[in-house]
Amino acid sequence: MRKLNRTAKLAFYNARQRKGDVSRLSETTGYSVSHVSNIINGRRSVNQDVANAMYNMSRRRMKTVDLVG
Repeated sequence: MRKLNRTAKLAFYNARQRKGDVSRLSETTGYSVSHVSNIINGRRSVNQDVANAMYNMSRRRMKTVDLVG
């Protein structure tokens, strides 16, 4: 089994993102809400700490498309 890189973890998280995740990620990682929001929106590069936190938060979730449709 291969490990996911930071960009793949971001894509995995974006498919499973929910309301309130940005504030939970900022509390978990210690970064500000605006910095985490900039990472998710692609304005900043993803560091390994935030990528791991995003992946761990969303790894057991269904995709948003599957949840709605």
